Amino acid sequence: MAYSGNTEHQKTSFEPRAGQREILAYQGGLLGVSAVPGSGKTTAIVALATRLIAERQAEGGQVLIVTYQNAAVDNVRARIGQRLQAMDRLQVGYDVRTLHSLAYGIVQANPGLVGAAAEFVVLDERASESLLDKAVRSWNDDNKRVWGRLGPGEYVDQRWEQEWRDIARKVARTVITTAKNRRLRAEDLLARLSGREDDSPFLRIGAEIYRLYQQQVETIGGLDFDDLVWMAVEMLQQYPDLCSRYRRRWPLVLEDEAQDSVPLQEELIALLAGPGGNWVRVGDPNQAIMSTFTAADPRYLRDFLDRADVAVAEMTISGRCAPKIMDLANFLVEWAAVEHPLAEVRQRAFRPQQMQPTDRGDNQQNPADAASAIGFREYNNRHDEFDSIARRSKGFAERNPRLTVAVLVPTNRIGYDMAERLRQAGADFDEVLQSPRSARRVGEALCAVLGFLAEPLGRNQLERAYRALVGFWPGPSGPGNEEAVAMLLRSCYRPEALLYPENGQRMEAALPPVDRIEPQDLEAIDLLCGYLRRWLRAVALPVDQLLMTVAQDLLVEEVDMVRAQQLAIYVRIRADQNTDWQLPEFVRELLEAVQGRAGALAEAEDALGPQPGRIFLTTMHKAKGMEWDLVYVMGVDGDWFPHDLDARFLGEYEFLGGDPCEDAKAELLDLLGEIGSSRLSATDRSHAEVIAERLRLLYVAITRARRYLVLSWSRQIPRATRMQPAPMAEVFRQLQLYGEQQGRT
Repeated sequence: MAYSGNTEHQKTSFEPRAGQREILAYQGGLLGVSAVPGSGKTTAIVALATRLIAERQAEGGQVLIVTYQNAAVDNVRARIGQRLQAMDRLQVGYDVRTLHSLAYGIVQANPGLVGAAAEFVVLDERASESLLDKAVRSWNDDNKRVWGRLGPGEYVDQRWEQEWRDIARKVARTVITTAKNRRLRAEDLLARLSGREDDSPFLRIGAEIYRLYQQQVETIGGLDFDDLVWMAVEMLQQYPDLCSRYRRRWPLVLEDEAQDSVPLQEELIALLAGPGGNWVRVGDPNQAIMSTFTAADPRYLRDFLDRADVAVAEMTISGRCAPKIMDLANFLVEWAAVEHPLAEVRQRAFRPQQMQPTDRGDNQQNPADAASAIGFREYNNRHDEFDSIARRSKGFAERNPRLTVAVLVPTNRIGYDMAERLRQAGADFDEVLQSPRSARRVGEALCAVLGFLAEPLGRNQLERAYRALVGFWPGPSGPGNEEAVAMLLRSCYRPEALLYPENGQRMEAALPPVDRIEPQDLEAIDLLCGYLRRWLRAVALPVDQLLMTVAQDLLVEEVDMVRAQQLAIYVRIRADQNTDWQLPEFVRELLEAVQGRAGALAEAEDALGPQPGRIFLTTMHKAKGMEWDLVYVMGVDGDWFPHDLDARFLGEYEFLGGDPCEDAKAELLDLLGEIGSSRLSATDRSHAEVIAERLRLLYVAITRARRYLVLSWSRQIPRATRMQPAPMAEVFRQLQLYGEQQGRT
């Protein structure tokens, strides 16, 4: 393909590279784009979308741009808008969505076609996990002998019961997500398992908890995220006329981050594109690192790229890294694909594609090798590793106030310890790790309050508001016994009598008759009602001011107030765009943003970018999409980056014979015929997948560095209550040998 530029494109000052030019020359049909880190794939998608919009290629419909991360949606929408404005074009003709917001829109517009209630409830992550916890408790109560026999000791004690509950929750979530993405209902899964001899009990346990969980979801008339996409897919399949209508609405579909595709999501977009449709999929299979958390699998994009009816473009030119860092990443891909001892890893870890530096004259020149370096460090123990990296990163940031620096860790637990060392060292740093008080939790709490204010007499609104506020309790005393207070509020059928008792009536009269209400529980309800009455008096305020009124009463931490301000700005923008909206519409829109379905709001952590002169601490997973001048990649040991099937795998329970989550998933896929013949057991297959994904994770970490890169590991790491030996990761050894041979360390 050849790119035929025109004056309108030249106004945008975007000079496409090889690979990008092939995308911009797209004229229709199926196109798969494999892009390396830093190659500008989102820029290319924005440029292509702008061209298609400007040329009115959608034929009266819209160009649909789909991505998988909520933070990307606003970014893509804004960039398209800027380009259209530069071309003197109207801001029309396109739609940017996440997969979940896309599915939500389809189901919301046609709920009756698939038997959903007109006012169906979409469960956010917290609500879904709450129902799953109840399902696990219910299963445990009825199956104590089953899980009791699985414990490491002879007797069932409280410690094992707590540990088992956590294991069972993870197993069930794995089975539920995997099964729903294959549109397999709990009853059908259990029927398939009937009479089957189990290799291990975990798939059956997960399936039974799946049934209990789904019963609760359906009892409240709800849908979780997987149900939502499943329902949208079935709707489009069962009603061809409806599907045709959506195809006319979105005759051109551009998909970003396609390496994170899961089965249901791929089905949905394929249905919208239709046979012989116009579908562009852009992604990097070598940065597919979400299988640990989702049903994503890089093979879906790879299979698409291998199809005979799909045109393929390669975006291999990247201006991010210095050539020596780029060469190290390329070596990792080649070594894993050619020399790794496990055939399954050679086939699955990477797609053979090599990063190339930009040409002379490119707007984004690679940092020069002469001003870059790669280091490999071994430490006696993890404490030495912490201290050294804290000291060195602090010194670099102070000496180079115009450069950026990051410390990337394998896990949040290691990140918490690293953050403490940085604090002790007096370093200026930003910490982006998972935390109990995440941006999502702040958003969900504010959404729950606004939901109550929008419908104060609605069913269970009092309980939802209370549960959301427990983590931000405003009073000097505690929130009472959460379950007891929640039960009382759930059983309060006249909220108005609780909030505004009639003259001479006590507040308790509106609560259900019980033998005794603890004083602290009654105090908590009284405090809750006081705040709700105050906020009800403020409902006439503009929605952004109402939100901040609630936030100022609840939130103490500065970072939480920043998150609330981001939400307020978002709803104010939506208010300007939708002047007829009332509070219920804003609540739905805000909830979609917080939950990630609309992709309209980045969490506060996502909004934190690399800051010159400050250290950025995050996990390797969360680092994807960012870059820094100097990157420390710590913890590259054989525990986290296993090499063969005899390695110790983190997350494995030796007394259970392996990782029950991965075992259950592998057995389920085997049951569905997705694995086929294999020389490996289910456990070994899952371990091979872990090895492959960890190698991709290391590739992502390496390619975050622009100028300087340091990889390190410790000979001893903390396990349980003491330090124990950890092996050097074989991939660390290979990378270090390559660096020495090239004279680039």
